Amino acid sequence: MIITLRRLNMQTLLIAFVLSGLLMSCGGGKESTPPTPATLYSYPLTMASTSRHLQDQNGKPFLLVGDAAWNLFVNLSKSDADFYLENRKQLGFTGVIVSLIEPLLAANAPQNLHGVAPFTGQAFTTTPNDAYFAHVDYIIKSAAAKGIIILLFPVYLGANCGSQGWCAEVEAATISDMRGWGQYVGNRYKDTDNIIWVIGGDMDPSPVREKVQAVVDGIRSADSRHLFTAHNDVDQMAVTPWPGAAWLNVNTVYTASFTLYESILAARSNFPSKPVFLLESRYENAGLPTPKELRAQSYWTLLSGGFGHVFGNCPLWGFGFAGQFCASTDWKAELNSVGSLNMQHFQALFHSRHWHSLVPDTSHTVLTAGYGTFGDPDYAQAACAADGSSILAYLPSSRPITVTGACLQGDMMIAWWYDPSNGAATQIGTFPSTMPQTFSPPTSGDWVLVVDSSVASFPAPGM
Repeated sequence: MIITLRRLNMQTLLIAFVLSGLLMSCGGGKESTPPTPATLYSYPLTMASTSRHLQDQNGKPFLLVGDAAWNLFVNLSKSDADFYLENRKQLGFTGVIVSLIEPLLAANAPQNLHGVAPFTGQAFTTTPNDAYFAHVDYIIKSAAAKGIIILLFPVYLGANCGSQGWCAEVEAATISDMRGWGQYVGNRYKDTDNIIWVIGGDMDPSPVREKVQAVVDGIRSADSRHLFTAHNDVDQMAVTPWPGAAWLNVNTVYTASFTLYESILAARSNFPSKPVFLLESRYENAGLPTPKELRAQSYWTLLSGGFGHVFGNCPLWGFGFAGQFCASTDWKAELNSVGSLNMQHFQALFHSRHWHSLVPDTSHTVLTAGYGTFGDPDYAQAACAADGSSILAYLPSSRPITVTGACLQGDMMIAWWYDPSNGAATQIGTFPSTMPQTFSPPTSGDWVLVVDSSVASFPAPGM
């Protein structure tokens, strides 16, 4: 079994190849120059009326292009944090997951690189140290200036209530202590626009539920502006151990499954309906995921009804202190990795279409042949926009597929192949939308078929 999640022992694989090259089909290939979303969103985020995605203050749908940056606050100086965040901005990332306080993976944990601890004494039972949080404040503001939202973990619990997290300290604290901690961070960040609270971390919170709930209550007593989600044990949705929790606005999937579209579809159909995203899955340079398998995580998520995916790279998330998880500590060398560039192409494609309108094709009325077997890693997931503007289908491997354009507006449709490994788009042609059409990718590998209504007047995919 390939295991690549942060909480488990992982083996580094140096990926020594880069997929590139323009497509050679008759329509000609055009490689995209993806936009950067620094000014795309006005935070804080709110729930869209459909309960299927989030939106900004102007009603713009928010596409989460996330990066795992767990130790950003403790292991980077201000200048290095600026450098990292600017790189992510340029590649089109719109969010990062970060632990507010780190118990293990820093040079002198829980102190930051300046030797400043988050508490004046024992965690949660003594006064928080404002000097520590001043450094955090700077980095959050830097992220805001670059259009990046922070998915903020106030109390990362850690796998099996072990040393990787704060679970033991939470057990030792009182409910009043934990509520006070929530009030402190809630008050400190209530006016900070670019955050979403993430509760828990790598374990079912049930053993410390009351104390974790006290943190939530403390935050909410001060902060009524921000959304909440949760990070639990592997293969638990955010809502699984928190049934009926009124504070939990956003659902998540956390899985290493090679068929994670099943988990996203299940989360999408969960009642009551909540927006869902892939919070954590397999990491680049950890275990043996191929670039194609990492790409599949992103495309399956969006086409199965999610609103985004958090990508992860080992050793990037630890910023030099990844313990046993990563053989390498050179995080700067990984900033423009194959996986990071693939996320750039991912965001460019979906920003160029009405991604928030996509409805998964679970009954195969859109992709009628060539989709493969549900529950198989080679399954092709498709979706059609509810407004009739586009069909998108992700093929993990090259094969003929048949598509009907009955869900599209108008009588004609324009078909494209999009190469997710390099962002190149190749127009196939224009076809009647009333007749099923069979398309074959120009070469081997994974592909995205984009079929647009001719009346939508879209540019090339990714542009």
